[in-house]
Amino acid sequence: MSGEKPEDNKEITKVEEQEPAVVSVSEPPSSKKTAEKPSSKPADKPKKSSNVLGLLALLIAIVALLVVGWMYQQDQLNAAQTQNLSKSVTAELRSLTASQAEFNALISAQREALAQLRSDSSARLDALSRRSQGLEVTVQSLATVDRRDWLLAEAEYLLRLANQRAQLSRDPRSAARLLSSADEILRDLDDAALHPVRAELAKEIGALQRSAELDVEGNYLALQALALEAEKLKIYKAPSYEPVVVEQEQSGWQQRLEGGITAAWEKLRSYIRIRHHEQNFRAQLAPEQEAALRASLQLMFEQAQLALLANRPALYQRALEKSAAWLNRYYQLDEHRDALLEQITTLAAVPVGTEIADISASMASLKEYIKSNRWQKEARQ
Repeated sequence: MSGEKPEDNKEITKVEEQEPAVVSVSEPPSSKKTAEKPSSKPADKPKKSSNVLGLLALLIAIVALLVVGWMYQQDQLNAAQTQNLSKSVTAELRSLTASQAEFNALISAQREALAQLRSDSSARLDALSRRSQGLEVTVQSLATVDRRDWLLAEAEYLLRLANQRAQLSRDPRSAARLLSSADEILRDLDDAALHPVRAELAKEIGALQRSAELDVEGNYLALQALALEAEKLKIYKAPSYEPVVVEQEQSGWQQRLEGGITAAWEKLRSYIRIRHHEQNFRAQLAPEQEAALRASLQLMFEQAQLALLANRPALYQRALEKSAAWLNRYYQLDEHRDALLEQITTLAAVPVGTEIADISASMASLKEYIKSNRWQKEARQ
């Protein structure tokens, strides 16, 4: 429509204005149709061109919408991909960060372990160095040791062993023998500087010999023998009367008279019972009570043994007194019981709790001598 000229528009308007004049002349219809045909063709062309343009515009709009929709969809896909990629990158970054932290921790641990290993190695090297120095000193000291030093070391060992026997084992006899052996070694050395040591040894040997007069081992074994003999004692039983049957021939009247008097006396004795009311009545013991009584008596003797070894005189005396009282009260009067009571009385008179003499002075004196002797050797070198 925009491409048509203005002159054509004027001609069309003129033709349309002339149509009433043609009708007024009363022309036939055929001539009218023929006159109208040339005027309608130029009017259809603008309508077709406008329709084409509209279709083109519609197509262009549709295409534009499709393009816009496609571009929007692509943008959404790109955004989703970008978001997923960002998440994956973030996860990878976190994983790398964690791995780096673990790696750093591992490196730190390795460094600490290496530092600790270096410290331990240096400490071991220092210890080995000190040990080697000590061994060198020992080797040097052994190189200068002679027979005299060995004898002094042996005497010192004997004195130390004697102190252990006296204080721990409480055996003065063994301690005195050990001191005598050490004194013989010092005598063979023939050194005037050892006279103070030998003087102390003489005092200590005499003190131990006086302490050895108390035979602890013998008394212990005596108490053990009493415990074994207690099992053989007979428990006291209530007396019962049994008439004596005289089985002898009575030839003369004097014998018959004597037999009659004896029978009458025995008959009379069967009706008489003498009771001492100042003592408690001793009832007959059951068999299980007899076993318990024997076990208790043995325990008393064992208690006395322990008190003897522990130097507890009060407990020792109490155990022996109680065992003697039980023997008098519950056991039958016979020679066996009297022998046990006599042994208990003898053991009760044994002194318990005597202190063993201190024998550490000789050890201290010998150490001083060895120390001064070593200084003299070092000064000579």
